[in-house]
Amino acid sequence: MLDWYKKLYVGETAKKKEKKLVRRISRGRMAPGVYLITLASNGRDQLDILSAVQAVWRGKRGLCPPIVGLAGSYGEALELVEQMAREAFDQTGRADIRSYLTEWEEEGK
Repeated sequence: MLDWYKKLYVGETAKKKEKKLVRRISRGRMAPGVYLITLASNGRDQLDILSAVQAVWRGKRGLCPPIVGLAGSYGEALELVEQMAREAFDQTGRADIRSYLTEWEEEGK
C-alpha cells in the first residue's frame, strides 16, 4: 500500500496525467519514466527520488515511505525538490523539508 501526501507536489509534465498515474502506481502497475519523491527511508536524509518502478516494488513489500512528489522525469523531480526547499525556507526560515512537510500534513492545512 502506498501512502500519498495530501498536498502532492506534481511536475508540469506529470500534471496532465496526475490522476491516471497515481491510480496506476497505487494499483502496482508500472509507469516507466515517472519519478516519485518520498520522505527519506533512512534517518539522516530528507528526501529520496525513486523511479515509479522502484516505488511499486517497495510498496508491495510495505517499504515505501510517504510519497510527496510526482514527476515526469528525473530532472523534473529535482525541480520539485528545489521548489519544496524554497517553500520550506520561505515558511520556516530553515531548509528542513522533511519537517516542513510532516508538520503541514499533521496540521491538515
